[in-house]
Amino acid sequence: MTLIKSALELLASCLVYAFVVMLVDFVVILVFWRELSQVASTLSIVMLVEGGLGLTLGGAMASYSPIAGKLGEVFFRSKPWDAKHQKEAEKQARTWIATGGILVIAALLVSAL
Repeated sequence: MTLIKSALELLASCLVYAFVVMLVDFVVILVFWRELSQVASTLSIVMLVEGGLGLTLGGAMASYSPIAGKLGEVFFRSKPWDAKHQKEAEKQARTWIATGGILVIAALLVSAL
């Protein structure tokens, strides 16, 4: 049950993040373009790019966290990379990936309209 609960909490928080990003994008685009037809196409492209960036950054965070931690240890004399730091980095990566995925799906839905 805790796995389902944590997955639902992740989904809910990522939906909120994605909605905030979509709302900010919509307002900014609406300021520059007054016609609603241009707003929809531009919003779709912007959300698709932001979703792709979110997916890419999340994947990079999950993949390169140990490497970045080791580089930080060597060059910046930071704390050693351990399992706790790895788990926290993976948690942040999941949020980026889920939010990016939601933005991509929303962009595809907007472009279908």
